[in-house]
Amino acid sequence: MKRNVAWSNKEIEAAISGYFDLLSTQVDGKPTNKAVLYRKLTSEHPTRTAKSFEFKFQNISAVLYEEKLPYADGLRPKSNYQESLKEAVLSYLKKTEFENQTPIDVLVDKLRRLHSRDYLPVKGKGTGRYGLSLEHYLSIPQNSSKEADFMGIELKTKHGKTLQTLFSRVPSRYLACENKYQLLEQFGYYDKKRQRQALYTSFNNTPGSLGFYLNPKENRVVVNKKKVEILEYDESVLEDAVLSKHNETAYISVSLSRLEGSETRCRFDQLLYCQTPSLQRFMRMADDGNVYLDFTLSEKSGRVKDHGFLWRVPQDAIADLYQKNQLIDLSTQ
Repeated sequence: MKRNVAWSNKEIEAAISGYFDLLSTQVDGKPTNKAVLYRKLTSEHPTRTAKSFEFKFQNISAVLYEEKLPYADGLRPKSNYQESLKEAVLSYLKKTEFENQTPIDVLVDKLRRLHSRDYLPVKGKGTGRYGLSLEHYLSIPQNSSKEADFMGIELKTKHGKTLQTLFSRVPSRYLACENKYQLLEQFGYYDKKRQRQALYTSFNNTPGSLGFYLNPKENRVVVNKKKVEILEYDESVLEDAVLSKHNETAYISVSLSRLEGSETRCRFDQLLYCQTPSLQRFMRMADDGNVYLDFTLSEKSGRVKDHGFLWRVPQDAIADLYQKNQLIDLSTQ
């Protein structure tokens, strides 16, 4: 079989047609078998393997994802495609009665199909495992950048009554020390169990276990310990954090199931769709005690680990940050 031979128009058209047949079947809630479809396509176009059709399908997913349009489940977008493919996909859409949905509609449809599959295996480990599971089942790449996760929508998973992390930001300036190393040294404690210097604590506007508390002021938020100002955040830093990541956010509730002797599984049950946060609301929540800051610092053998200065809010206070909210039940169509 020849390698690195450009796809013919006929092969591209067959891939696009097959892809949208698959997408239509998924949207209708009917069972699909991608492997069978790939084998059918390669039997009709023997210069292409089933794997090459799978990759081409992922390229088509990338085109649709970048255009904020519905894309097939289970086909993670791969963006290393030729411009001619994008032109062919967009041309196909113009010729067909393809439903143009908003990003939130695309997300809700996908989540409802996931819910219909009931409890799914949890992917990954640690505190971010439900978010990793969501990204896996939505077939989107993991996102560690400041950009929103899904077509301009930031995704957050919720489970139980734990605090919801909004963002992580380093302080605007240190006041009672020069940097995080001195913060850890001066205000931390020795963790005998792990044999390290540590500073792990969570606090709002009332003193936490280590005496730290938030003191919102006119143009900043100060972290105090007793009457000593330890560090501070300018309003501009907090506003940028709130608006850059949370202008449009979907908070997705996760329930768990574990049969005796089996692995834990998760299901996505509800979506709280929030739009247009404001710094004014954030500062009001801080005044009311509904904003928390976590220090997550440790040092061992001369190395300081920093898991972030995490700003968090209670689950039942999330909606207070936004001007628009909509609760969507994923079990209904």
